Amino acid sequence: MEEVIWSSAIYISFAGFALLVLTLLTGLRIIGTKPKFRIHKKLALAAFVAIGIHASIMIYFYFFG
Repeated sequence: MEEVIWSSAIYISFAGFALLVLTLLTGLRIIGTKPKFRIHKKLALAAFVAIGIHASIMIYFYFFG
């Protein structure tokens, strides 16, 4: 079970990094989006959640694993 959680944490970190890069690119207007959709804020929130989940899992394994 721990191996599945560890592997999912690695995949979540890749997803969080990809979302963070997309957030940066939409914020700098390199990737143009319509302001009406507020995609930049949604990407930033999703990246923050993914990085937070990854950090929580890694802290758990560091202290209790």
